[in-house]
Amino acid sequence: MNASMEQLILGPMSVQKFLDEFLPKARLRKPKFRKDLFAGAIPEKTKENEMYGPYVKVITDHKFIPRFKMVNTSYYIDKDIINRPGLKPDPGVYREGLDASQKITQFEELELHSELKAHGSDDAFVDPPEGKACRDWRFESFTDAGMRSRSQLIHYATEWFSRQHRRHAFTIFLFGTYVRFIRWDRAGAIVSERFNFKSDCSYLVEFLWRFSHLDDIGRGRDPFVRRATPEEARIAHMELEEWKPKAERPVIVFTVPGEDGKDREFLAWGSMSEPRSLTGRCTRTYPVYEIVTKQKYLLKDAWRAHSLSPEADILRELREAEVEHVPIYICGGDVDGGVTRTDLYVTAEEADEGWGDVSAAPPSFKMDGTWKCGKNWRRITQRFLHRFVSSVIGKPLKNFTSSKHMLLVVSHAFIGHWQAYVRCGIIHRDVSANNILITSAGGILNDWDMAKKEKDIQRHEHTGTWEFMSSLLLAGHHDHVHTIQDDIESFVLIVIYHALRYFSHNKIRETAYILGKIFYDQHLLPTGEYTGGSARKYLFLHKDYIGHDFQLSSPPLDRWVWFSIRAVKEWIETELAKFIPNQRRITGEERLAVLKGTLRLPLRIETKPGPIPMHQRDLDDHEIMADFFADALAAEDWPAPADDKPYDILLDLHATEKSLKRSLVPESEDIGRSGSSKRSKPSASGSRRQGSETQRSSQIRTHEHELEDAGRSGSSSKRSRQSASGSPLQGAETRRRSSRIGTSGKQRSRE
Repeated sequence: MNASMEQLILGPMSVQKFLDEFLPKARLRKPKFRKDLFAGAIPEKTKENEMYGPYVKVITDHKFIPRFKMVNTSYYIDKDIINRPGLKPDPGVYREGLDASQKITQFEELELHSELKAHGSDDAFVDPPEGKACRDWRFESFTDAGMRSRSQLIHYATEWFSRQHRRHAFTIFLFGTYVRFIRWDRAGAIVSERFNFKSDCSYLVEFLWRFSHLDDIGRGRDPFVRRATPEEARIAHMELEEWKPKAERPVIVFTVPGEDGKDREFLAWGSMSEPRSLTGRCTRTYPVYEIVTKQKYLLKDAWRAHSLSPEADILRELREAEVEHVPIYICGGDVDGGVTRTDLYVTAEEADEGWGDVSAAPPSFKMDGTWKCGKNWRRITQRFLHRFVSSVIGKPLKNFTSSKHMLLVVSHAFIGHWQAYVRCGIIHRDVSANNILITSAGGILNDWDMAKKEKDIQRHEHTGTWEFMSSLLLAGHHDHVHTIQDDIESFVLIVIYHALRYFSHNKIRETAYILGKIFYDQHLLPTGEYTGGSARKYLFLHKDYIGHDFQLSSPPLDRWVWFSIRAVKEWIETELAKFIPNQRRITGEERLAVLKGTLRLPLRIETKPGPIPMHQRDLDDHEIMADFFADALAAEDWPAPADDKPYDILLDLHATEKSLKRSLVPESEDIGRSGSSKRSKPSASGSRRQGSETQRSSQIRTHEHELEDAGRSGSSSKRSRQSASGSPLQGAETRRRSSRIGTSGKQRSRE
């Protein structure tokens, strides 16, 4: 957990500056108190659990937090945490009227968190000595105790933010005789200097008094999210039952501005996923219901980097261009006032070379940050809260019902990617399995938050999901710029991953090893960054890990995989060497013959030395890959639905391994065991590809009806399709295939 916040914590800010910057003075006078008030209440050399009661009592008895109450939550686990270990935070502050008698620890109601440690050595940070240059000082403590404390602080803050819609939050960190204040937001954290609260508790009392007089926005709450009324909750429980959360979650209401400028309200009952980190995009998606229209939609809530275009703007442009197989934009955008502040204390020079999805320089408006220690802040960037509503609530790709269904869904996403590029010049840049969703009409390519116009993409912007990023991007090849070919390779990797994991093939016993090498192989550099991709590259170049004899039980899918591997191989080789001696590209007639099983690879053909012209590669654009999809889906030798149901091979292997191990345990031991290019708008020369894109989309759609007989869930009879006549690509010359994939399942040799 410490690693997730590496180079994202700024400190130490002076205590007075912290108070003045983040907590305006209260108008009302605070109660009188003795400066050594806490010294007598919390004895020296006490145990941590003996500190909670006196700490809560002093604050409560002296009425330092009017309208709020402090509760000792340290003995009670929050039972509504999903997919994380149970947490018992130290004393927390709730609203005064909250009933905490039955559920003591409630992260969704937390207003202020305190973390108490018995000893000064538990400090998670180290202030620089007097006279020491801050730039040369490492602020985070790297003692075992310090790292444990910091990890705990981050854990609590992460869960807190995941359970609420917060712009920021505050923590009081008390250790031994000292206290620090921490302000968290989605860009990082700012930590104050430590001060001795036992000799003088003035700063602590001032913090509590100011905090209790802040409004909801000042305390970090999102003003555009509120609790539902009992009647709204009843409606949400009825309409959103299909997406009932795994643990108890309150029904909330989002206020989102409509395109006409009028506010629209959407009911939500638990997100489909909760962010696993405190900083970054921290995306949440909610199935939502609008009472006025009686319609269900999908609401997306994320913190976008300042260098990225708002996803709502991207989807609006795709909608206007009538791009198919993408979410349809309804309303929303950047949220008023939803912006981080941690980044304002980092200059452009300190931001270094940028990090991942962000450019090097944070915004121009800055605050004085000369107090902070350290000099490498390249991970910190300004983020904006971005919230919008789209029309489609899809299901994860892994819910496909057959190999043909899987390929159809991916092909739809591919068509959406193609149309977005040709019609709008937009590249997705994060094609992954999680971003392809199944709908009643087939599939969509979702999550366009990393998308950019091709002309705006710069070097060093290597974005995507590790498991499905292209080989050249992962290897950082020659400052490679993200191209459509990188995204096309991602589509190929998605199909290969799901084919290996969910459908029968002749390498079943090696599945875990193959997947591990191709999709998860990575190396940590001394800089703290990860590199990898060589295994992925060698899969395409030399058939490493799967071998030349690899074969899937689904013949059309098997043929698609091998042709796609060959296409990616050709691209990688020409990018690495810019020529392939003694080879020529396979012709269209030869490709069809191989697909029919009447011609084998490798072809015994005459070759000419020299480079392959750049315009002849299969991945120069989307067209050839679209042919691969269309031809495979038109094949007549797909397995019968009953014989082609997906199953998780990894789970099956795990169960088999466990069973084998258990069978090898002697009976005596077992008994008693506890069970425990910059592309401009297409010209006449580019019209053929535009027409082909529209035609290929139509060809793929003609195969959708076959999936109904395969038992696909959900109605596919009511599909919204864009007619060819209404396409912006209408009238372009198209190239039609004279034949389709044959039914022969004949074994072929591998190139």
